[in-house]
Amino acid sequence: MTDHPQRHDALVWQLRAQALEEEIRQNHKVQQTLQAREAELRDFLENAVIGMHWLGPDGRILWANRTELSLLGYEPDQYIGHAFSEFAENKSAMADLLRRLRSCESVRGCELRLRCADGSLRWIRLDANPYIHNGEFLHARCFLLDITEQKIADEARMRLAAIVASSDDAIVSKDLQGIVTSWNAAAERILGWTAEEMIGRSILTIIPPELHSDEPEILRKIAAGERIEHFETIRVTKSGELINASLTISPVRDPQGNIIGAAKILRDVTAQKQLEATLRTTERLASVGRLAATVAHEINNPLEAVTNLIYLARIDPSLPESVRGCLAIADEELQRVSHIARQTLGFYRDTSAPRWLNIAESTAEVLAIYERRFHYKGLTSQQKIPPALKLCALQSEFKQIISNLISNAIDASRQGGTISIRAWAAQHPETRAHGVRFVVADQGVGIPRENLRRIFTPFFTTKKDFGTGLGLWIIHDLLVKKAGSIRCRSTVAVPSATRRSGTVMMIFLPSEPEPIPCAS
Repeated sequence: MTDHPQRHDALVWQLRAQALEEEIRQNHKVQQTLQAREAELRDFLENAVIGMHWLGPDGRILWANRTELSLLGYEPDQYIGHAFSEFAENKSAMADLLRRLRSCESVRGCELRLRCADGSLRWIRLDANPYIHNGEFLHARCFLLDITEQKIADEARMRLAAIVASSDDAIVSKDLQGIVTSWNAAAERILGWTAEEMIGRSILTIIPPELHSDEPEILRKIAAGERIEHFETIRVTKSGELINASLTISPVRDPQGNIIGAAKILRDVTAQKQLEATLRTTERLASVGRLAATVAHEINNPLEAVTNLIYLARIDPSLPESVRGCLAIADEELQRVSHIARQTLGFYRDTSAPRWLNIAESTAEVLAIYERRFHYKGLTSQQKIPPALKLCALQSEFKQIISNLISNAIDASRQGGTISIRAWAAQHPETRAHGVRFVVADQGVGIPRENLRRIFTPFFTTKKDFGTGLGLWIIHDLLVKKAGSIRCRSTVAVPSATRRSGTVMMIFLPSEPEPIPCAS
């Protein structure tokens, strides 16, 4: 009976020993697991995709992972234990960062430039939060993300945006369906539409309807990766004005290289086109001038002969008075032709002075010259000119202007039509200068709307067989030089309408309001 308790105690101790051994084995296993987990966590932190370090209260780096060391190119002893401010370009920003962390404040999105081991600078975005124990700031956990490439891209985008914004050319982008996605300030200035009005709308908004068929072909070429350079076309502004445009269009690709749209540079070349047209006109005028000088030189001698013959005829006492009057008018017209010829040659300076002209009498003299043309077409003239209306001007220039207007009216008139001629004292609507308003109206075929703005340009004419296109241009030039003006109103007959066709030419010639002594 005495051995039983002893055996019982031995069994208890044996069980306790086994339990302790199992507990030690389990503790060792847990410790091994914790060590493995710690190693895994350390490996995770060391090789994280972003840089990490601990920052002490004094601003020194307590620990840094391999990613951060590799990013900046330092060995551990070159970085860990050093003040973080040693590597920051902006010292004041670093001082502010440390102050906020010591105040137990978390920092988000702080952008800094850090100096690398090779002397280069890299942009980083830093997030940091303080580690507090028992109310004491022990260190800050800092996370660094390299944003150098993003910064470079942002700067490039900003430079590009500045170039686009300040460009004198319209720069527009659109997707492959032709919907506008960007619209710069120059596009607003040139085309009149604001960015808010155009973004999201079809590019067809600025293309004339007759050219809409060009757009699918342009989009097809862009989708195929082609670039379109210096494509000259027409575009329409918000106000409806047509402008000459030179386009350069390039494909726009996404980061994967897929074509997602087009970038278009539009240059307004309207002024350039007008200059080219002016140069061509100038060259033609120079050629005409040389030809005119040659012709003027050749006709001088015949003019003198005819003038002498008229003089001899006029002094014949047997000549009827009616014929003598016609010869007087012919002599005046020959003198005018001779005057123009001398001007053309460039050897003659007009020294004659303006004199008071009776408008009714001067007009009658011009009409007498065209009497035969009136007769051939069965035309009649209706004159409404005050008998006492006068104008102080050069007689040759006044008759040249009136003659040109009447000649054009005769050419435009139909058989049996009427040409109305009116004149009255008036004031210029803008300058309020005193002068004479002179109007010639016909019942002819009229001038189409598209031609009205071109009738005062040199060489433009609808008289295909015999017109030079210089008459109205010369009149316009003469009037502008004398502070006068010329306007035209014309109607073309429409078959379904009852309105009549015809053209009204209105000129204003400045003059003194009352007769004053002048050269006779």
